[in-house]
Amino acid sequence: MTPPARRKRGMTLSQPVRAILLDLDGTLLDIDFRSFMSDYVTRLAEHFADTIDPEVFKGRLFQSTSAMIFNSVPGRTTLQAFLDDFSEAVPLPDDAMERFEDFYARVFPRLGHWGRPSPGGRELIEAALERGLAVVVATAPFFPEPAIRERLRWAGVADLPFAFVSSSDKMTRSKPFPEYFLEISERIGVPPEQCLMVGDEALMDGAAVKAGMQAALVGPEKPSFTGPWLKGTPLEKAEAPDVPRWPDLPALHRHLAKEGIL
Repeated sequence: MTPPARRKRGMTLSQPVRAILLDLDGTLLDIDFRSFMSDYVTRLAEHFADTIDPEVFKGRLFQSTSAMIFNSVPGRTTLQAFLDDFSEAVPLPDDAMERFEDFYARVFPRLGHWGRPSPGGRELIEAALERGLAVVVATAPFFPEPAIRERLRWAGVADLPFAFVSSSDKMTRSKPFPEYFLEISERIGVPPEQCLMVGDEALMDGAAVKAGMQAALVGPEKPSFTGPWLKGTPLEKAEAPDVPRWPDLPALHRHLAKEGIL
């Protein structure tokens, strides 16, 4: 196994890179996120329509997603933060968890037409694995693991051996807070300064630098997928970290190979 490479000129860290964290939406998965979310919320609301008015359900789901982003209760997962916030305003039926599990098993896979593999994603992961690096799926923890695994299938990488996959049933913090990245660092046993975060959003993924990680962005700059939940909060006008950006994953792959990281 080839030992982890040290960053060369043009990379800011002198520590060896031992782990690569990869965002999902807009990075590994090319997705029409807003259309996907609209379809997802509508179908999930239909799954509870016999107990909760669909429009009430959809409105509460949107509001309770904020509780996931801003959760700071020690030891409480983002999933539990969502459930606590939702049920406080709109009581869930006794079989709510069974309904969620059934939805993600039977209905959620039908949303796959909204997403497709991002070119170069699989190749970059395979190159990292060949170098002996730990590879992490570091997506915002808004979905439980079965849904993340399904979306990895849409991205064409579900069969690869990830060191860790972030999900709402595991994570207690969310992007763009540094604690999210530190939580992953602790879980995989790799110091943050030896981690490289790869994503597409300066605010959400670039925040890894606040945790001491190196970060690289891919694709054109665009509004954050989570923008609707950040309105009216200090994060709405927060200045995004200055993080280098490459046109796409193949371009970043070539750069990392040139630098001896891949």
